Amino acid sequence: CSLMAFALQALRCRVQDYPDMAWAIYMPTPLQEDVETRARVLSRISGDCRGIASNALPAVTPGLLGGGSGGASDVIGRVSSLAQEAQGCRQVQQALTEARDDEERMALVEELHGHIRKLSRCPHGNHVIQKCIVVLPPGSLQFIVAEIMDGVKLTTVARHKYGCRIVQSLVEHCLPEQVHDLVSHLLDEFSELTKPGFGRFVVEKLLRHVTGQQRVRLTELIEQSVPDLACHQSGCAILGAALECGDLADRCRLAEFILEASDQIAFLVDTKYGSS
Repeated sequence: CSLMAFALQALRCRVQDYPDMAWAIYMPTPLQEDVETRARVLSRISGDCRGIASNALPAVTPGLLGGGSGGASDVIGRVSSLAQEAQGCRQVQQALTEARDDEERMALVEELHGHIRKLSRCPHGNHVIQKCIVVLPPGSLQFIVAEIMDGVKLTTVARHKYGCRIVQSLVEHCLPEQVHDLVSHLLDEFSELTKPGFGRFVVEKLLRHVTGQQRVRLTELIEQSVPDLACHQSGCAILGAALECGDLADRCRLAEFILEASDQIAFLVDTKYGSS
């Protein structure tokens, strides 16, 4: 073996470390024998270790390794602070999922009042808000809508790396009348929302869920913005989504609008992303 090429030595070590790989049977006989010997030794050691573990180690009870069972009683009183921590946000989400009823969930969610804006921009807190939106009935989510719309421009949240997720979840899970004003504000700031960045995901969600006059207005805004949208990757993603989802009539009208305007086609072909 001292004369064995380095690459073959490396391969030999690999099959010895992973003796259960099916392709090992295609190796030369000497290597197969090494693998079989290795497998027998590992099997014996593994069996001995399992016997020792079963006799010497106590059973692990739920919550022993996770800092608590994750139930409501473990997080009540500190929901807002836990929501901003990597492990704590998981505990809060688990508590929301496993709560006995909506009343118990609301007791937890009440601690988030006044903190929605901050949590929507938090890498951990945004997951807690999304969980609230998913597990609570729509009627209980109005305070989230109100806080997201309060203060700074709505597009500041909608174009944020984490905030865009909250806006998307609200559009998807709330009743149309609950988010009517929110959607109207987004449409009022359409040019800002569709700049390169995370706002594109909000627009794509609007395309899938907005109906009625707001849908008509959204389609018109997209048609009017084709040249601007075709200039960057996010904008072209919006155009692609508009041509793929939603009412067939809206999609056909957008396609006809692009095809009938020769200057639009020429412009799209000449841009880096529009040609695709």
